[in-house]
Amino acid sequence: MKMSLRVSRIALVLLMSAVITSISFGQDYVGVETCQPCHTTALRTFPGFSSWQNTLHAKIHLPPDATTMKGNYAQTVSMGASYGNATVTFRVDGANYYVQLNPTTGSQVEYQVVYTYGGGWKQRYLVKIESSYYITPVQWNLKGYLDNSTGDWVTYNPQNWFTSTGILKPIDNAFRKKSWDKNCAGCHVVPNSKVGTVATNVVGTDTSWVYTWGNNGSDANIIVGCESCHGPRTSIAGSGHVNNLQSLSYDRKLEVCGQCHFRGSSKNHAYEYPYDETTNVTYPVGEDLMNYITLVPGLWPDGKNSKQHHQQWQDYKQAKHYNSTIGITCVSCHDPHQVTAYPHQLKQDFYSLTPGTGCVSCHATKATETAGINNHTKHPQTISQCVNCHMTQNAVTAKSYDISNHSFIPIRPNATLNFSGSTNGMLNTCAVSCHRNGQGTRGPGSNFGITDASLTNWAEATDLALADTLWRYYQILYGVSGIQVANSNIPSNFSLGQNYPNPFNPATTISFSVPQRSNVKVEIYSISGELVNIILNDELDAGNYNLTWDAKSVDGYDVSSGVYIYRMIANQNVVMSKKMALVR
Repeated sequence: MKMSLRVSRIALVLLMSAVITSISFGQDYVGVETCQPCHTTALRTFPGFSSWQNTLHAKIHLPPDATTMKGNYAQTVSMGASYGNATVTFRVDGANYYVQLNPTTGSQVEYQVVYTYGGGWKQRYLVKIESSYYITPVQWNLKGYLDNSTGDWVTYNPQNWFTSTGILKPIDNAFRKKSWDKNCAGCHVVPNSKVGTVATNVVGTDTSWVYTWGNNGSDANIIVGCESCHGPRTSIAGSGHVNNLQSLSYDRKLEVCGQCHFRGSSKNHAYEYPYDETTNVTYPVGEDLMNYITLVPGLWPDGKNSKQHHQQWQDYKQAKHYNSTIGITCVSCHDPHQVTAYPHQLKQDFYSLTPGTGCVSCHATKATETAGINNHTKHPQTISQCVNCHMTQNAVTAKSYDISNHSFIPIRPNATLNFSGSTNGMLNTCAVSCHRNGQGTRGPGSNFGITDASLTNWAEATDLALADTLWRYYQILYGVSGIQVANSNIPSNFSLGQNYPNPFNPATTISFSVPQRSNVKVEIYSISGELVNIILNDELDAGNYNLTWDAKSVDGYDVSSGVYIYRMIANQNVVMSKKMALVR
């Protein structure tokens, strides 16, 4: 009896070992179905499986039905004159949804929607052609974040589907390069395997890409799932069966989110998600992300602030919060596992100025006021929420501007003035948050009698007039760099003096002389030749001037110690320059 019991136990152990081996080594990733049985209920910081299933990560791709499809499918979407005014229409047949491509010449082509793509801000649609998935050329923009009370259609990369005359493009290798498998999948699914999860298939002269997600492509894993962030399991249960994210170094913790919230490509540019093409290995959480990616940010003309979406990780690495000693990470503010009472799964009300809440939990002194005026912002306390200035909505995912800057650095009004020569110019925090037309993305503010027509063109005369007014107030309120007349003597020549003090910290004064009314620009460059700031760009009367530089970049960043070059340009042809040293 004892012998048979012992044999039974041994058999059970061997059976469990076989199961573990098949799960751990037959397939690196096992999918959310394997995590669910043990994590149905709350455990430590995890609120339970059903709570996590309500997050947008868990809903990134869903089978289409009446609850998951967000758009108005009775409408016709024009691709616009640039694509011959070809159109896209829709057909709904019971539980099935179809996208119809209507070229200007040739027959209509219809594809069945197999998965939704998003639904928090916007929604796109995946169709399957041959063995790969493709995003149709339409996008439904919700009214706002999680608000689908109304919405509207916009085109999405119509150039992938239509020629300039509205003819459908052929399904050839150029078309296949635009597949979801090649460009999107790595950040939207649980991978199926660490090695070879994306395959390049060559049949004759045809090349296609196929990405296989967790549990051999189950619907449960075409989402941002458990192992997308925690990495693959290493055993069936117990402590350490996935990555202990708390034990990672500071940068590796940030890269858990950064692996998808960056803009760029794989290491050798083959894909638009982290991947090592040389070894055919997908990015494993806990390794250095930079070994799997190349950064290709979409920025405003200042070269720092994000204009395109999903690059919050790049933003954050410019922030003063990016500090391993302080240790603030994405999950310090956001709950990755559940929908909260606040937008974007924020843990607290970051619009609040209540002591101990949100930003004021750490920055209590910034909420103090005197007679209703905030001591830090110099604005009325009622409109002095930290996010109004420190989280500029300057990037676009669905509508302009719906994504916040995670560098937490306000973009000064002079940025609009300094980059007015760039295509569509450069926005600034004061205007876009509050003052443009008296109502910005964050709240109301005076428009100073200036009405602006275009939200996306910041180089118009109205934008420059508003920026000029805002910059004058900004300098008065915050005491930033400014110009003063040194004396009333009229000089005989242009001249540029040596800055004083030199070396300096935190500010220095630059003197110069102008013999006649001139357009004068003073620029700061790094020793390597990179433009750091334009501290003067104005028409000046003849005279002698003192100009102060506060050792900040054009958009308010503190610059590092080093040698800098300051250059004066007068009437576009008189150029003088000198060196100066900043010692922090």
